Amino acid sequence: MKLLNKIFKLIILTIIICLLMFSYARYIEPSMLRVKNIDLKVKDIKACRVVFFTDTHFGKLYSQSNIDKIVKKINNQNPDIVIFGGDLLDNYARDYSLLDTDSLQKSLSKIEAKYGKYAVFGNHDYGGGASRVYEKFMNGGGFKVLKNESSYISDLNLNIIGYDDYLLGNTKKSDYKIEENKFNLVLTHEPDVVELMTSSSENFILSGHSHGGQVTITFLTDKILPVGAHKYVKGLYSEKDVGINDSTKMYVSSGIGMTSIPLRFLNSPEIVVFNI
Repeated sequence: MKLLNKIFKLIILTIIICLLMFSYARYIEPSMLRVKNIDLKVKDIKACRVVFFTDTHFGKLYSQSNIDKIVKKINNQNPDIVIFGGDLLDNYARDYSLLDTDSLQKSLSKIEAKYGKYAVFGNHDYGGGASRVYEKFMNGGGFKVLKNESSYISDLNLNIIGYDDYLLGNTKKSDYKIEENKFNLVLTHEPDVVELMTSSSENFILSGHSHGGQVTITFLTDKILPVGAHKYVKGLYSEKDVGINDSTKMYVSSGIGMTSIPLRFLNSPEIVVFNI
């Protein structure tokens, strides 16, 4: 009888813990938007502050109502450059009736950056019919969308390279040969494409797509990672990790929104500030 009571109590305790974990992952962590600061030492570049955000996935699983909080946090960093890494909307066709695109564009236009705002396509910016509206929408919000092209900021001696989405966009192997002989900020939605890159210059690669796994649970996270984010999942990767050359690092952001499931666990939404 005592053994049955212990088993019963253990079951009840397990259920309570599971409910608490679910509540945290569903209602608390998705709202914990943090700002992470990373210092980068780069020669011959004027000191500047680059703010990177990605994977907002506005729609059914992550409400558009969060945009004002995101904009405020970005502007509070006094950025010189703002970069968006793709996947603005989760599923444009499915969530169209839930979105006020005019209001969303107006909010994006309130993001302030002294030397400009840049963006790249993510796979969700092509899927669900979003390819028809994404670039025009981001342009209307003041962002320049880079598709296998670069933009040089002479005042900072900084070059920004942006790639089209690897999964659904239009890229070829030769696009990933970086020939600019200067420091480059390289934007690519899917982080694993660094395996295709070659370069002899100094680069810092910014990526998203993985959501850091979105839900961190041993043995499960690896199985739910999206194509294009199996090797590089979250955080800062050194020159040795990236393997392109001895002067290329990469950061993979956990992103902000959610896709597939309305949960985040041990992968808080983040905005990343790079102090160069």
